[in-house]
Amino acid sequence: MEKNVTEYQFGTIEDILRNSGAEPTEPDRTAEMDGGILLTSGIHVYLPRFEINVHEGFFCHMEDGQLEPLYFLTVIYDRTDKEFLYDAEENFVDTVHQWLKGKCTPEQLEQEPCEVKGIGEEFIHGKGIQTGGSGRNPVGDGTACRSAGRHHGKR
Repeated sequence: MEKNVTEYQFGTIEDILRNSGAEPTEPDRTAEMDGGILLTSGIHVYLPRFEINVHEGFFCHMEDGQLEPLYFLTVIYDRTDKEFLYDAEENFVDTVHQWLKGKCTPEQLEQEPCEVKGIGEEFIHGKGIQTGGSGRNPVGDGTACRSAGRHHGKR
């Protein structure tokens, strides 16, 4: 970990970010993929043990000149945040667990130290944060987010 960087547990960080209202200092990223557009947040979570960055994202299509989200994704990039590795319609912990192909348990992943990157200042969270991510579907269509995910690049 870098000096002067706040360390969080990976199992709590997804809910902390969603509830913090933190503004990204890095721009959101768009990439064309599978006939649509992948939009990922400028805020990301770095897992040093696995040397990956985890982002929230949406798979979108263009409608009347505007991006329209189709579904929510958790997206994994390499350590340098340049190579796309994997995505799934799951929370952070479950997506990384799938990408690792069971090399550790979800419970172990929840305890992994992580760093938040792409925000201008530290944020403080209150009590009552659930661990393991929310698994919510922000598209709001009432469907459960359960996909096998897509693997890209090296594991």
